[in-house]
Amino acid sequence: MEEHLIPRVHGFEILMASYAMAHLKLDLLLKETGYKPKKQPRLNIYLTNSLEESHPDTGTLFATWLAQEANEANHIKRENPIMVVMGNPPYSVSSSNKGDWIQRLVADYKKDLNEKNIQPLSDDYIKFIRYGSHFIEKNGEGILAYISNNSFIDGVIHRQMRKHLLETFDKIYILDLHGNSKKKETAVDGSKDENVFDIMQGVSINIFVKLKNSATK
Repeated sequence: MEEHLIPRVHGFEILMASYAMAHLKLDLLLKETGYKPKKQPRLNIYLTNSLEESHPDTGTLFATWLAQEANEANHIKRENPIMVVMGNPPYSVSSSNKGDWIQRLVADYKKDLNEKNIQPLSDDYIKFIRYGSHFIEKNGEGILAYISNNSFIDGVIHRQMRKHLLETFDKIYILDLHGNSKKKETAVDGSKDENVFDIMQGVSINIFVKLKNSATK
């Protein structure tokens, strides 16, 4: 486990509390499996913004450990082959993640739309889908698996996004959990369509698979 699993599991977290909790929960989970480390391993969860491009290692005015966090995260973004990207990205139409790198990537979803309002395509969850897709493309194979906002499934302005996903991945599995309170949908038996989470936006489970040596469609 210390040689093959732990070194291959990486996580990026921007919030300090979540960062600390992730370390705690992973440590508890490993202990529950009966794992007894020969020496306490460094769990590869880093305090960083996932949607920022890797940049040259630089010193900071912050504590040495924080600078090291940034440097380690940069190394993974630049060098490590990423075979699986998974998570539950945030939903935020009023995204504050406006870095040039992620904006350039998401531009693929905005080409030739000729729509009056494409602001929803700047939602954080869409940026994270494009982010994960980028790393799987870079690796040449892999799996992108997210629980996310489901608006991209049938949204008119999301058609270039769907096209790009179809061109990038060989197999796509989507389980639409519905639950959008604004759509007034009902369950099959006519009862209220309740969200599995305590939110108004509908949700879906999405698994995108890119096979090794697959031809670009």
